[in-house]
Amino acid sequence: MYGIIGAMQSEVEELVSLQSECEEIKIGALTFYRGLLLGRIPTVIAECGVGKVNAAITATLMIREFSPSAIINTGVSGALSPALSVGDLVIGDRFVQHDMDTSPIGDPVGFVSGPNLVYFPADPRLVKAALDAAGSLSLPAQSGTVASGDQFIAGGESKARIRSLFDAVTCEMEGASIAHACYLLGTPVAVIRSISDLANGESPIDFPTFTKLAAKNSAGLVRELLLSLEKEGA
Repeated sequence: MYGIIGAMQSEVEELVSLQSECEEIKIGALTFYRGLLLGRIPTVIAECGVGKVNAAITATLMIREFSPSAIINTGVSGALSPALSVGDLVIGDRFVQHDMDTSPIGDPVGFVSGPNLVYFPADPRLVKAALDAAGSLSLPAQSGTVASGDQFIAGGESKARIRSLFDAVTCEMEGASIAHACYLLGTPVAVIRSISDLANGESPIDFPTFTKLAAKNSAGLVRELLLSLEKEGA
């Protein structure tokens, strides 16, 4: 079984619609949709809500209650790299919480105590499979660092700071916390993002305009990734 998490309804609704034998399972305020994607791939899907705490709680519950073989986080994000355009895909190869900062006591910015990491890793096999799947769909995609924080980044000093500190190519609000939970609980993770805005002064306008297109691209890649993993028997 594969777990799929998106922050917003638009990021998961298409995938839920592709499930057959779908069962809604409520745990607290969260709803998990368990079924067969495309009639044959066991999946559990959840809309976690925006932000790192929502995402980490959902990932932890999903792992504890459903024991997925991997979690895939799908959704949209803002571009930090000038090489990215709206609709392009990013497959995260590592994840950082850009708003985690204990540097006044000597830690690197982004350092998370406990695991003692700045960057949480993606599963390399899933990263490669996702890039191959994007190629088969002829969609522009690259791997790189995904930066997460409880802030909507709309350019200026915040964008420049995140890009400079972490060499991140995109920013959003959930991926690194899902990767954090997966790291602690020993579950492989992939984070797939489609660019909805350029994290600049136009982002408050572009984000609602292009979110549906970007979410569709990300969900399409998740579907193709799962089909390719099924063929490999992974």
